[in-house]
Amino acid sequence: MKRAFTLIELLVVIAIIAILAAILFPVFAQAKAAAKKTSSLSNVKQITLSAKIYQADFDDNFPLFLSGRYGNLSCPDPTRCADGLPVASQTWVGITAPYIKSIQMLVDPVVGDTQGNVVGPNAWYYTQNRRPMYGYNYIFLAPFYNCDTGLARNEGSSVKPADTVMFTESQGFTNASAGGFFGANPPGAWPIIAPAPTACIFWDGTKGSGNWAANVGTNPAVGAYSASVRATRNNPVGGSVVGFVDGHAKFMKPDALAIGTDYGSVVSTNGNDGAAITDLSKYLWTLDGTDADLRW
Repeated sequence: MKRAFTLIELLVVIAIIAILAAILFPVFAQAKAAAKKTSSLSNVKQITLSAKIYQADFDDNFPLFLSGRYGNLSCPDPTRCADGLPVASQTWVGITAPYIKSIQMLVDPVVGDTQGNVVGPNAWYYTQNRRPMYGYNYIFLAPFYNCDTGLARNEGSSVKPADTVMFTESQGFTNASAGGFFGANPPGAWPIIAPAPTACIFWDGTKGSGNWAANVGTNPAVGAYSASVRATRNNPVGGSVVGFVDGHAKFMKPDALAIGTDYGSVVSTNGNDGAAITDLSKYLWTLDGTDADLRW
């Protein structure tokens, strides 16, 4: 005699499957996020090593952040360039391009190239100019004076190469957070740098966008914000991958990446538009152990 499942048995099986799914789906999501974080760590490691190989060919000098003024970026077709200017300056991406084997390396898999700036339809202009998804510690490694003259520091000036940031995940400040940016603003660099006669730092015009602040303040859009660095507490993985001057890379929480500042206790609307440096001996962004590049 043939026997079929009863309605109760079917409901029990369905309930067991639902319970297992509820348990396993978050695990799968966590595994996927962990895989993306690992891939991102590999990317920043390879980018950092590419810069190190460049240094070996150029007397240990770091790559320039930008070889000419910001508005005059290289473009294969000047008639289509956003700035309308002819081929001229290169960013660190173009400078180190011969050492980077795959352009896909410039995409942060945690966020994805949703705007098509790296490998998508906008890549012909943006990839080697403004929107790689990993930013350079330009203030200290390759300062950009008068916003038109790049200067490459030499690694011989480094006092703690294993504790000095070189690259980290970047974002387009407050107005294009889904995209990347080729510079990473150090915490506490603004507004000390603002009165300096020749120094240059990037921001998007929004209060606090040049600095770091862990607290919301009066502008919710800038809350838990890390300027051009994608290391906010709102990041899907809660931090950022970081490549260091000595070539190693690791994942860091924002509080650890901003150590030596008051990042965790300030708002973006205070007198410093966010964080201020409080202990240079712990600070992970300076090359020579001083804040001289903030005061030129």
